[in-house]
Amino acid sequence: MSVTTHDFVVGERPEIAVTLASAEVVVVEGEPGAIRAEAEGSDRDLELLDIYQTGDTVTVRTRKGGRFWGRRGMAIRLTVPGGTVCTARTASGDLRVVAPLSDAEISAASGDVHLASLSGRARIKTASGDLTIGEAAGGLQVGTASGDVRVDAVRGDAVVNTASGDVTFGSAAGTMTVKTASGDVAIRRFGGADLDAASMSGDLDIGLAEGMSVDADIQTRSGTFRNLVSAGGTTPAVEAKMRLVTMSGDITLR
Repeated sequence: MSVTTHDFVVGERPEIAVTLASAEVVVVEGEPGAIRAEAEGSDRDLELLDIYQTGDTVTVRTRKGGRFWGRRGMAIRLTVPGGTVCTARTASGDLRVVAPLSDAEISAASGDVHLASLSGRARIKTASGDLTIGEAAGGLQVGTASGDVRVDAVRGDAVVNTASGDVTFGSAAGTMTVKTASGDVAIRRFGGADLDAASMSGDLDIGLAEGMSVDADIQTRSGTFRNLVSAGGTTPAVEAKMRLVTMSGDITLR
């Protein structure tokens, strides 16, 4: 295995653009004004790897058309300033970002995606990989096939569409739309203004923020509905609209 390292000087709004086939990618936080790209792999794989800078954008990509493109794995480590913008397209490798990002646009096939935190907006698509996000301060748009989605906290609006994956939010404060076929949906603490959640065969489990008043439209064909919310004696601090729909799943309000 060989290692290659590239150092770049960037401005106040740096960006990384990653397009890779079979590679494990890790993004960590470094000093302002600098991006370092380190790649480890076979000599043949590294020959098919382009790493270059255009303005404040550092691009890491595998060249298409090579005989061995996508057949061997590589390890990519990017050291970036906090608040970097990230665009990434990966096939079979995992993407793990522990550096705080600004905006992100990510498409992954079978690899998992982990993002520590986002101060801006994020648009993420995965096929069979799981998605985990620590904190998303801006808007969040997610589409998955069979992967699970887990977000610890989201403060902006969120739209999530999945096929068979489960969706779990720790806390949510904005407008939310969650659609899934067979996956379960759980929101531990919802404090936003509007929630539209629907599942064919999955369960919906929604925890309400303290002092919330809800105008709810709840529909389930063959499942059960449980209201575990305690009656409050004070004027509601938050008013919300909810539409919760399942075919065969259960619905629980807490």
